Amino acid sequence: MENTTDFLEIKVDTEKKLLYGKWLRNVDNREYKAGLRQLYQLIINHSISLWLQNSEHLQPRNAEDQKWAAEEFALLLSQSSMKQLAVVSPKATPHYAILCSMREKAYRIFGKTKQVELFETNEAALKWLTPHLLFYRLPAATIS
Repeated sequence: MENTTDFLEIKVDTEKKLLYGKWLRNVDNREYKAGLRQLYQLIINHSISLWLQNSEHLQPRNAEDQKWAAEEFALLLSQSSMKQLAVVSPKATPHYAILCSMREKAYRIFGKTKQVELFETNEAALKWLTPHLLFYRLPAATIS
């Protein structure tokens, strides 16, 4: 598996079944797919049900990446233990509208078997993912 540590920060809370990923910079097509594949493998390995993905640094994906994420990657997620995905991407960024479009396409193809919401901040996303844990904080350990 490709080393993604220079463009993707990953943390896992195995007790809460929560995965946190953050793109550290904009990535190319190869890095984008490698990063999502690594995150998916962690979802499978740890029976993750909650996923917070910070995409603030991503630029809008090209049509090929959008198609792959909304169709192939979404199919994998639809068959996984993941129940909720919170994506952080401020509304002011060009990537926000693309993410909304990709979410709607995935919903049309696979139905709403998984909840996907977009948020402006990690804090807002965590409140949605862990409403019963008032002061929840992400784990400090990073997976490489």
